[in-house]
Amino acid sequence: MAADSKSMIMLALGTCLFYFLVLIPLDKKVQALNTPLQLSWTRLGDSINTNKLGGALDIHAMNELTSSMESTFASFTDAEANLISRVLLPEETQAKMEQSFQLVEYENALVALEVFLKKSAAEKTISVGDEVFKGLPRHDVAVEEPRLLWAGLAFANYLLSLAIECQLDSILRFESLPPQLTEDASISKRHRLHRSRFSMSVQCDMAEAQQFLAALPLRGDEAESLELPMVHPEKPALYIERLLLKKTPKGSANQVVLDLVVNGFTYHEIKERSGIE
Repeated sequence: MAADSKSMIMLALGTCLFYFLVLIPLDKKVQALNTPLQLSWTRLGDSINTNKLGGALDIHAMNELTSSMESTFASFTDAEANLISRVLLPEETQAKMEQSFQLVEYENALVALEVFLKKSAAEKTISVGDEVFKGLPRHDVAVEEPRLLWAGLAFANYLLSLAIECQLDSILRFESLPPQLTEDASISKRHRLHRSRFSMSVQCDMAEAQQFLAALPLRGDEAESLELPMVHPEKPALYIERLLLKKTPKGSANQVVLDLVVNGFTYHEIKERSGIE
């Protein structure tokens, strides 16, 4: 019994020592750590109560604002995707732009396009001078990225084919202007916007000019749905940079000369510049 009593006394003393030497100091440390947090909450509450905008703070409204911002961002993303779809070239052309440039293949395509356009113009009795075809995109030492010539050739095809299909009386002049790269219009670190530019002059009746100008910024399928002349349903949108309409010095009152600069845009993958194969 004496031994049991002694053990009970030692256990009680140990518990007391643990309480005073461990638990109480630990509680004080916890309180010390909790004080700055409580102070911060107090300051936040005081700020909300004294700030003129404090009463306007609404967690539910803030959640709705977040949802609205996410929706707006999604709409911007949709708009960007819609823009890309309007200027997207056919898969065949895109594939050629992603491959190494083959000069012989390009020259053959250039000759084939010239033959096609001459035949189409003859069938529509459209006057097209030989100088017009010399304005098609051609390779020379000044071309820094030859593979992008495929985009220029496609745009030239769509532009001249549309002019012929609209039965413009004469294509007086056609010129491929130096291409421009728009670095800051990239959709990712791997893609950027390429702009192909063309200058041309045509002579036609005012009604034909209106049809031609109306069809330019439309995709091929959009023009067809509006019953506008169109040869290529896959034609992307083309954009007018500059336009000058003049009356002809001779001829009918409705005859005009149309001078314009047209742009075609395409996104392409950024690659290191390579030579010609």
